[in-house]
Amino acid sequence: VFTPSRVPGSDQPTPRSSSSVRAMMALAEKEPMLETAKSSKSKAAGLGENCAKFWQSNCGKCLIGCSPCVLFLLYILTVFLIYMLAHQTFQCWALQYPWIANLMNTPIEVVDSLYVGRSDAFIPAREKYGSNFCAAGMVWLGSFKDVSQAVTSPQARSYQLGEHPLLPRNLPDVGRSRLVFLLSLSDKGAGGSGEHAAFRQCFIDHMFSESDARRKDSTAESLLQTLAQDYADLPHETAADEFFSDPEKGMLPFITKYLHYVLFGIDPTEKETFEILESFYAGQNPIGHYFWPHGYFMSYTDLIHEVSDIYIASPAFEKWEDNKTEYFNMTKHELGTLSAAIMRIAGVQGFQQISKIVLGAFKLPVYPGADEEGFDQRTVWDSLDLEDTQEIQQYIMECTRLDTPVSVTHRVATEQFSVESRGKQYTFPSGTRIGIPLALGNTDKEFWGDDAFEFDHHRPDLMDNILSFNSVGDKHPGRECPGKELVMETLTLMLQRLGKVRREADKGASDEDL
Repeated sequence: VFTPSRVPGSDQPTPRSSSSVRAMMALAEKEPMLETAKSSKSKAAGLGENCAKFWQSNCGKCLIGCSPCVLFLLYILTVFLIYMLAHQTFQCWALQYPWIANLMNTPIEVVDSLYVGRSDAFIPAREKYGSNFCAAGMVWLGSFKDVSQAVTSPQARSYQLGEHPLLPRNLPDVGRSRLVFLLSLSDKGAGGSGEHAAFRQCFIDHMFSESDARRKDSTAESLLQTLAQDYADLPHETAADEFFSDPEKGMLPFITKYLHYVLFGIDPTEKETFEILESFYAGQNPIGHYFWPHGYFMSYTDLIHEVSDIYIASPAFEKWEDNKTEYFNMTKHELGTLSAAIMRIAGVQGFQQISKIVLGAFKLPVYPGADEEGFDQRTVWDSLDLEDTQEIQQYIMECTRLDTPVSVTHRVATEQFSVESRGKQYTFPSGTRIGIPLALGNTDKEFWGDDAFEFDHHRPDLMDNILSFNSVGDKHPGRECPGKELVMETLTLMLQRLGKVRREADKGASDEDL
C-alpha cells in the first residue's frame, strides 16, 4: 500500500515504509473526528453565549419580577407552619412585640377568629394551657377573678367584636358622620370621651321607653300564641327542625316580629317592611359587612340604610329631639344605623342563640369528664314549676352559664402587664388586646366549685355572679346588655307557654298508650 507523495523535482511517487503508511492512515482517520470536536466545541460556545444572553434578557428579569411572589409564598408557608405547629405559643411570644404581631400574627388571628370562640375550641385550650393563653391576636384571661374584674371596670376598646376583628369603615355611622358603634367606644374612665355612655343611653331611652306597655298588649300576646301553636305543629327536637329553622313560621319570624314590635312599635302585619327587615336579619352573610376582611367583599350599606330608615320612621323615634347635649348631639341617622348594628349582631341573632340554648335545640357543651353526647337541658325544663318565675329564670341563667351565648368580649390594656401561662412569664405592652372570655369565667372551678361543669340551677349565688350578660349579676359600669330585662322576661314567657305544650303532648301520648 502506498500513499501518494512526490519527491521534489520528480513526478514519480516515492514508496514509503509500511509503518509510516500506518501512522499516516491513523492520522487521516482522526482528522474528521478532530474537525467534528472543534465544530461541537464552537457550537457549544455559541449556545452558551445565547443562553447567557437569553438569561439576561428574560430569566433574570423574570426572577426579579417574581421576587415579591416568591417572598409572599415563603411568608404564607412560614405562617402556615407556625399555625400548624405552635400558633398559640407563638402568639404569646409575638404579642410582646407589636411589630412582629402586626407582621406575622394577622393571618393567624383571622383564622383563629373563625372558630376559637366556640366551646369545642376554648374548653380544650383551657385544659391544655390553663386559664391564661393567647388566641385570635388577644391575651385571654379566663379566671372568674379576671373576668369579673374586667366587666365591672371601665374598659378601653378597639375595632373588635369578641374574637372577631372589625372593619372600621363599615361600622355605624363612619361612612356618613362619626363612629357610634358602642362595642368599639372606650369608657370615659379608660381614655374615652363619654360618647359610649351617651349613645348607649340614647338607644335605651328611645327603644325601651314604651316597650313595657307593648309587651303586655294584645299584639304581643297574639305573637306568643302563634309561637306556641307552631311549637305544637312543627318538629322541634333539634336546631335543624322546622320550628327552629323555618323562616316563615316558628321561632325565627317570632323573634324578628316580637322584638321589632316591642322595641320600635313596628306593626308585625306590615309585610313589605318585614320583607326588608328579614332580608337583613336572615342568614349569616349580612353580619359579615362589619367584619374584617369580609366587609371588603360583602357590603350591605344600602340595605342597612333601608333598615335605618324604617327605624327612623317607627313610633320609637316619634319624640326625637335634635341637638341634645346629654346624647352628645347624636342624630337620628346615627341612632338608626347604630340600632341596625345592635339588632343584627346582638338583638335578633343574640336572641335566636339564647332561645335555642334554653329551648334545647342543641345539647350543652361537652366538658371534661361529662357525657360525650352533652347534657340535655330539656330534662330539667320538663321538671320546672312553670308558675315559678324565679325558678325559670334560674334555669335560664344556668343554661347560659354552661353555654354562654356571647362567649368572649374584649378590652385594650392601658398599661404594661404580665401574665403567666404554662409556667412561663410573658410581659405585654400597653395597647395589647385582652380577651374577656365570659364562658370560661362562668365555668371556673376555683370559683364555682368542683361541680362547675354540671347543671344545677339551684346553685348558691348563681344569679348574683352570672357573667353571661357582660356583668357580674347586676353589677356593671355601663356595659351590661341593655336588653337583659327584655330577654329574661320574654324567655320566661316562651318557656312557660311552650313548656305547657310539651306537657300536654306528653300527657296525650300517655293517654293513647293507656
